[in-house]
Amino acid sequence: MYKKVSALKVRQNLGQIMNEVSLRGDDYIIERAGKPLVAMIPIEKYQSMQEEVEKFFESLDQLRTNVKKGDQNGMNGLIDEAVRSYRKAKTKTRK
Repeated sequence: MYKKVSALKVRQNLGQIMNEVSLRGDDYIIERAGKPLVAMIPIEKYQSMQEEVEKFFESLDQLRTNVKKGDQNGMNGLIDEAVRSYRKAKTKTRK
């Protein structure tokens, strides 16, 4: 679950908020004028999200290779794998 905080409050309490993010695993949505602007999340969560994105694109590249080769069975498996990987990454970002 995300905590919402204004940009001004972040500027005033940056050290405390960074500790909450890094030590407790809190996620923050930083707003300006009441509109969400950026997110602050633990580095581990960010790295995990990046890994999932990389896996997705690797699967996509493999899919493109198989399309060129005309391997229909391999393509279907890779499409399914890419979709599962994307959905998994999407679910993780919601937590």
